[in-house]
Amino acid sequence: MARVEPSALAAADAVELAHALVDSVGRARGIRVLFLKGPGSAHHGLRPARVSADADAMVAPQDLAAMLDGLAAAGWHEREHSDLAHLFATHSVTLIHDSWPCDIDVHVRFPGFLREPADVFEALWERRVPLTLAGVEVCIPDRIGAILIAALHSLRTPAQTTRHAIEVRMLLDTVLPSLSETERADLASLASLTGCQDTARPVLERFVALPPPTPARVDPDLDAWRVRTGAQGSSTVQHWQIIAGSPLRRRPRLIWNAFWRSEQDLRRDHPEIRPGRAALVRARFERWGRGLRAAPGVVSSLARARRGETDRTLTRPDKDGAP
Repeated sequence: MARVEPSALAAADAVELAHALVDSVGRARGIRVLFLKGPGSAHHGLRPARVSADADAMVAPQDLAAMLDGLAAAGWHEREHSDLAHLFATHSVTLIHDSWPCDIDVHVRFPGFLREPADVFEALWERRVPLTLAGVEVCIPDRIGAILIAALHSLRTPAQTTRHAIEVRMLLDTVLPSLSETERADLASLASLTGCQDTARPVLERFVALPPPTPARVDPDLDAWRVRTGAQGSSTVQHWQIIAGSPLRRRPRLIWNAFWRSEQDLRRDHPEIRPGRAALVRARFERWGRGLRAAPGVVSSLARARRGETDRTLTRPDKDGAP
């Protein structure tokens, strides 16, 4: 593939072309590719139109290595992260290209779907619909599948961006009320098939019939989801979950790394930090401050998760002044 100078490729064009590129690599290698979020979500009317920062592609777990090899041959390589960041993001591999102003995220699972990743992929793939991007017809989930993906994505990490709250309100106030009874039944069926009845419950419960909530300590993945979303997906709760889920012999090192990040790791994960020692010290104090402010939320989320409760902060009727 010819090298593209960064200044020659606008972000909007790059994202569409990245979808087309991943699709072409998949077709050449016999890999089924399903594109999540981004243009597909806007196509289904689930979020306001905007330029995405990346192309999110899902493949069956057994096809991940072949897809990464194919993209590597086209000049894409894994984004460099700290060891801690790699522990945070286990659901996808982020790829970059020196000449492209966007990323490619290759998923084998999507957080919040608690069934086996291969089964989730097959369930979504069976419902795929076409979308033309950069002149190429690619596959995206149908609208019902896209609704579940949008709900789970927004519920998982609201602390990271206020945009997630806006997108949840769009689902609750506009998208879900407009579904027919048949569509609502289909939504409930797909939620059951993919294992997100409890994780997406705060968004779904007013519109579809769901079974009673799964109690605590039945599904460890659901317990972890409840803890994470109860603390709004803050990095503090992610640190705690990694430490709590690690062998005892590794915990002291992880605790130290969570408290004191090396300059290289801190700048690698936070490129917005300005050069110089003063900026680094300020970033450390700001990071500690965020951790301390988030700590009460982590404690509360642990208590709610032990009671088998899923946080509904983002879906309260009065959230952000909504009626």
